[in-house]
Amino acid sequence: MKHVAIFGDSVSKGVIYDPKVKRYTFGNGIDYKSIEYRLNIKIENYSKMGATITYGFEKLKKYLDNNPKVDSIVLEYGGNDCDFDWAKVALEKSKDHQPKTPIDVYKKTLIEMITLIKSKGIEPILLTLPSIHAKRYYNWIAKSGINMKNVLYFLGDVEHIYRFHELYNTTIIEVANLFNMKYVDIRKVALNTNYREMICLDGIHPTIKAEKLIVEYIMNHFEDKYREEVEVRNFRQQLAFNI
Repeated sequence: MKHVAIFGDSVSKGVIYDPKVKRYTFGNGIDYKSIEYRLNIKIENYSKMGATITYGFEKLKKYLDNNPKVDSIVLEYGGNDCDFDWAKVALEKSKDHQPKTPIDVYKKTLIEMITLIKSKGIEPILLTLPSIHAKRYYNWIAKSGINMKNVLYFLGDVEHIYRFHELYNTTIIEVANLFNMKYVDIRKVALNTNYREMICLDGIHPTIKAEKLIVEYIMNHFEDKYREEVEVRNFRQQLAFNI
């Protein structure tokens, strides 16, 4: 059995926005017990709603200080890092506002996290960011009653929200390639189906339907990965026997 720890934000925590009760809650799209059973693994989930990568790194360091007996650590950060303090953006007509985690800090921190995980003999696994809906998120921001003229001036156009989010997603892939490691591209799940049904009214959280599709995609990915590992191991054993 493999032992897996997850460090991430509300996406890996399983949070959705429920329009019926008009608040954030836990959906039933991510059933970790079912994942454990199907993949024959044990999962520890340390995800936290609102977490940024810098918060996650500090949490990860404390976790690894205790020498945990895990085989793999999944990292899922970026959605909060690329976000802005929209109330501050609305107060000043400027192009110079900074996200919660600037992209250079985000990349540097992700590299440091992977390096630390690997130094402990643990396999790091990266998830890409689930897709977002820029117009919905823009409208969600506007609900707070802030000065959206200044927000739009800063953005240039509403779709800049999506493009900036994509920049962080691209960075995940760049870092994965830098380490020559595989990543799980959950972003394409929403892009490959009815896009509007995949994203909550807030524009940023996957719906329950999307969660279920993402989970199925991830499980298929790891079933294929473990199957390949077994095949390679059997091939090497057979080769050694023949020699």
